[in-house]
Amino acid sequence: MVSENNTIKNDYSILVSKLIKILGFYPKNTKLLKEVFIYNFSKKNFHQNYSLNFQRLEFLGDAVLNSIISHFLCEKFPEKKEGELTQIRSKIVCRKNLNKISQKLTLTDIFFDKSMISDNILGNDKSMISDNILGNTLEALIGFIYLEVGYQSCKKFIYNKILHIHINLEKLQNEIFSYKVWIIEWSQKNKFFINFKTFKKNKNKNKIIYLSEFTISECGIITQGTGPSKKKSEEMAAKEAYFIVQKQCKKNT
Repeated sequence: MVSENNTIKNDYSILVSKLIKILGFYPKNTKLLKEVFIYNFSKKNFHQNYSLNFQRLEFLGDAVLNSIISHFLCEKFPEKKEGELTQIRSKIVCRKNLNKISQKLTLTDIFFDKSMISDNILGNDKSMISDNILGNTLEALIGFIYLEVGYQSCKKFIYNKILHIHINLEKLQNEIFSYKVWIIEWSQKNKFFINFKTFKKNKNKNKIIYLSEFTISECGIITQGTGPSKKKSEEMAAKEAYFIVQKQCKKNT
């Protein structure tokens, strides 16, 4: 008969094997590593120290990631100016992109491993994990790698596991990082006056919806967007304006 302790040990061995595939080395500081995957979903469920350590690892990982990617881009594009390099780096480290990379690295599997989170707080309810938590966890993991094996090995991980596999620089440079930024730059270039108005709407007692209205009077463009935050509602309104601009440009060519 297999004891519960042996089962936990076997589960943990499987987990370590998964992590070795992701990290490329055997993690020694398992206590610190566990804190990478403990996020402050609820103050009732998590100890304050875990949340603090996660945030510190995330802070460190963010700084290390930006430093290494800056170095990579300077070597890759010696002809580009500081502003252009900053835009490319911003696209690489934006939350949306880091969320996708985290999923591709299968970090989600670690969240639901009972041997990593001993009390299995999350159970199998993946709805408790938002996309942003995955990106935050990737940054925390990079912070852990830096502390565990140093800058050069961390650089190797970012190059081999992220930049060389999951980043298409040519495609990324052509992607729109923010529709709001794009439409503002386009308007300034064409000397058009733009106006953003955002209103807070209470859908019910527990939910607030923001409504944004975007106007370019010279072009007769008026669009609206809604979202759970001011930033998202403005982005949706700007996105609608972007597609109208593209449609008008096609008519004029």
